[in-house]
Amino acid sequence: MTDPIKRTETSHICETNRTANGSVQWFAENRNKKGAASHPITHNNQLKLFICGQEGFADIAAEIAAAQQSIDLVCWGFDPGMELVRTGKTWPRGPTYGDLLIAAAKRGVTVRLLIWHDTIGSWLQKNMPGYSHDNDPWTDDRVDREHFSAANSLARRQAAQKDPGFFSRLKQENIHSDARTEYCCSWYKAAMHGLLGLIKVRVRTGDASAINSALGMERLKPGRLRDGEVERALLVHGGTHHQKPILIDYAHNEGAKAVGYVMGLNSVTDYWCTTAHLLEDSRRECGGEKEAEEAVQLSAADGTAIVNPDQGFATLKPYQDYACRVEGAALHCLYKNFVTAWDRAVDDRTRAAERACTSWQDGCSAPPARLARPARPDDSTVQIVRTQPEENDDMTIKEVYFQATDIAALGGGYLYMENQYFQYEDWSRRLLEKRKSVVAAWNRARAKAGKSMEEMPHMHVFIVIPAPERAQMVPRTYDTLAVLGQQDGMTGQGKLIKDANENPKRHIVV
Repeated sequence: MTDPIKRTETSHICETNRTANGSVQWFAENRNKKGAASHPITHNNQLKLFICGQEGFADIAAEIAAAQQSIDLVCWGFDPGMELVRTGKTWPRGPTYGDLLIAAAKRGVTVRLLIWHDTIGSWLQKNMPGYSHDNDPWTDDRVDREHFSAANSLARRQAAQKDPGFFSRLKQENIHSDARTEYCCSWYKAAMHGLLGLIKVRVRTGDASAINSALGMERLKPGRLRDGEVERALLVHGGTHHQKPILIDYAHNEGAKAVGYVMGLNSVTDYWCTTAHLLEDSRRECGGEKEAEEAVQLSAADGTAIVNPDQGFATLKPYQDYACRVEGAALHCLYKNFVTAWDRAVDDRTRAAERACTSWQDGCSAPPARLARPARPDDSTVQIVRTQPEENDDMTIKEVYFQATDIAALGGGYLYMENQYFQYEDWSRRLLEKRKSVVAAWNRARAKAGKSMEEMPHMHVFIVIPAPERAQMVPRTYDTLAVLGQQDGMTGQGKLIKDANENPKRHIVV
């Protein structure tokens, strides 16, 4: 059967030397068909990759400070009190994200902030400090729009600490963290009620119907409630929007200074780290108490407690993720992705979405003129892909993952992967199936070519992943590794499975 991910290519054979030329498919080219390009491939782009929050967020902060007309942000979570550039040891260690956006709005820049929010999921994930949690601190509801800032929140806390009437509630060692909590809460109260000028905030939740439809297209389908499993229900009703693109000055001066970011980095302070990955770094948030709480949830398969080696750390653990800065025609796709989602999202003040995609219709239906410049030799070819069930079950990220995997399996050399969540068993199966088919093809042709099986180029696979951050993620991570025969590192889960297989009557699925 023809693979729908693969494009077809006609290669002509030279009758003189009996050779033919072909090209490798790296992109989702079937999504770029002439006249019906849902995911256009553009060739006139400049890219810059940042590793870790220190580099990526510093670049974003500089562009926000220079913005002239528009800032469009899509976030899994947004932390107003997060400092993008950090120099001190106590909050605020630099300008906060919230203050940067307030300053931009005062300059006349329209700021649109689209955040994933779910009544239950956001509280569990704590992705909107001051809104999803810590949303009822000691605070003055009368927000001073002209002087509202992180520095003023800290000053109010310091002044209140000296007041005998508040002294019992305000401890000196908590002044900075309490001020941060108050600032985030006040920022969201003001933003959600339109009190921060040109800053507009909308929230969106996962579309259960669309997620269910997308899961139905998977080869390995999650378990159902009627089968005694809850995985599918959790995915359908707890699905989050993990997109994090940023777009600045898209249409200003015909796109002359337009810049965007496609990121893994979340706009939440826990994701800020340096490239040095120091175990203790005062520029990260304090995390000792949080890690001590998480340690209670950890236990070995035999029920004995596991001592968390990170317990007692003064700061959160190091964290690595990426951001890619984009300049060029690919920004048109980022803009379309943003405005269609923005118009579909809920305005917190009206509790209703737009009736039509007005942003897309009123905005640039064609790219600004300067984004359509001719490609240069140092430019990069770019295709924006995503996972978004609401848009015709868009799973183009999966397509390019599979396409890259197939290419790697074709020859020797290596495949290197870093992934925060290594839980997609179908990917592991795809890798093995494609490699086995290549081995079989070599075996069929080797005799005629005078080759042996030992001469077939080896393929090396390197996979770098963190320990699953939640206990619920362990089974899927184990299964994905098990397909590759690499599950032995997860000894606790291995013992649990072995025990369940040997004593099935002792285990009841709930």
